Parts: sequence; C-alpha cells; structure tokens
Amino acid sequence: MNENLILVIYVGVAGVRSEDIEEITHKIAKRITPSTVDAEIIVIPTQSYDTKIECINPKYITDEELIRQHTELMKKLQEELQYQAEILKKENK
Repeated sequence: MNENLILVIYVGVAGVRSEDIEEITHKIAKRITPSTVDAEIIVIPTQSYDTKIECINPKYITDEELIRQHTELMKKLQEELQYQAEILKKENK
C-alpha cells in the first residue's frame, strides 16, 4: 500500500457518556493494527450514531480490477468497524 495512505475513522458517539468517549476511541484504534491495515489511522469521535471510514491520499490506481478490489476492501473494513463500534458501545452501557 501507499505509505501516504491515511484512514480517518469517524466514530459515532452520540448517546455515549462523555467520560467513556476517549476509552472507546482508543479501543477501536487498537483493534485496527498495522498488521491488518498498512496506513496511518486517525480516530475522530463525532456527535452522530453512525461510524464511517474515509481514505485520504489513497494510492492512485487506474486499473478497473484494482479499483473494484480497493472499493470492496474499504467496504469490508467499514462494516467491521461499525460492528466493533457497536460491541464497544454495548460493553460501555
């Protein structure tokens, strides 16, 4: 992967106690390790119920198959992050 790849993870923390937000964001960041994602990871809590991932400065690819694979991987990562965020929210209630 491109060494300039940055994944920004917006974690929806609406309804979470303010004193638990930092712990939740740290737990999410720890679950996404360099062995699973070759990128810099930034976790940002948002006053939303939704959690999403954005890829900034991605490796420029022009091959249609590589674009499809990249899109599919990002979708799977987004789904896994949402799942993990929901688990953390339930654990902190």
